[in-house]
Amino acid sequence: MLRLRYQTPSTWQDAVLADLNAFLRDHAHAERKVASSAMALAGQHHRRPELVAEMIDLALEELTHFKQVHDLLVARGQTIGQDGPDLYMGGLFKQLRRRDVNEYLLDRLLLFGIVEARGCERFQMVTEVLPEGPVRAFYLELTRCEARHHALFLRLARQFFEADRVEERLDALLDAEAEVVAGLVIRSALH
Repeated sequence: MLRLRYQTPSTWQDAVLADLNAFLRDHAHAERKVASSAMALAGQHHRRPELVAEMIDLALEELTHFKQVHDLLVARGQTIGQDGPDLYMGGLFKQLRRRDVNEYLLDRLLLFGIVEARGCERFQMVTEVLPEGPVRAFYLELTRCEARHHALFLRLARQFFEADRVEERLDALLDAEAEVVAGLVIRSALH
């Protein structure tokens, strides 16, 4: 697993427990956005059939997660509510190099891998404080999924780009992600 350079403090767990419904709403929207991003990558890189196939599978899985989180919300008498700005992703997207299609693809693969690693960390933290039951079991499974997705994005980056180039850019993006996440207000949200 990728070694993130900022460890989420336990006060984040407290915020999630204080308003689990807000966390679930935010998480639902995150799953929907990941599915959309995977489909965008598939459509934009049709000349890379391995990438297209992986992104289709990822999008389907993320849509399933979106439905599962939606179902949890409905069972709790909630709706997904209005989506708000995601300052974490906004901060990360500022790191994308857009001048060259290959740089842009490399950055997106690495950033999505980092985001999945952050999700893995945070879902694991959620499982540590939730009581036994279906919500905790769901997040245990999602922790494993996020680890797998993290590895997928890094594997694709290493498949399409030279190892030195990948590692150099990954190092820079890990630093940037740590700075972005450290600057966020702790709240009951995935990021």
